[in-house]
Amino acid sequence: MVNNNQNQLVRKIAVMFANTLLIALIVVGILVGISMIPTKGIFKILTVMSGSMEPTIPTGSVIIVKPAKNYRTGDIITFRGPNISSNKKDDYTTHRIHDIVERDGTISYITKGDANESPDGEWISQDRVVGKEILAIALVGYLIGYIKTLPGLVLIIIIPATIIIYEEIRKISKETKKIIQIRKEKRAKAKGENKKSSKNNLKSRLKSRKEKTGEEEKR
Repeated sequence: MVNNNQNQLVRKIAVMFANTLLIALIVVGILVGISMIPTKGIFKILTVMSGSMEPTIPTGSVIIVKPAKNYRTGDIITFRGPNISSNKKDDYTTHRIHDIVERDGTISYITKGDANESPDGEWISQDRVVGKEILAIALVGYLIGYIKTLPGLVLIIIIPATIIIYEEIRKISKETKKIIQIRKEKRAKAKGENKKSSKNNLKSRLKSRKEKTGEEEKR
């Protein structure tokens, strides 16, 4: 009895772990997928790999950036490098707006990293701004970066996914066999009952015949 309880507990823990892992894989997979798909005008998912915004945004964080109509002093923005046509994520910088100035009808920003002592040494024109940071998830960037490599993809996605799929197939196979067995037992039971019913009907007919024959002999 103790062993059965222990086995059930181990199974429950294994199922919980597998489900948690599956959810985590799905979430990470979605983040990786979205980060690789162009989402111009909607939002971007970027990885912060420098410490210039610590402790607000730790190194290795994933941030979600969304374009805004207006930006204010204190907003954390992501902007492109001087080469505006470049869409490489390595050319993106995420810093806080330190000052705003309007010159000849054009708005420009001075930015500063929270961890830096002084503001950045250039004005950022509005057309270089990608968007405003609306969410930061610490450390996930390291994981996403590793998953994008072949070893990371195999170790973190393919192997666990294969194990989970195998376990699900095994469960389905086990349940299918169980259902087939139950059906077989039901059919065998029904067949036995039919046989018994036929035998009883035959006995009843024979008995009826004998009684009829006995009555005719008496006459």
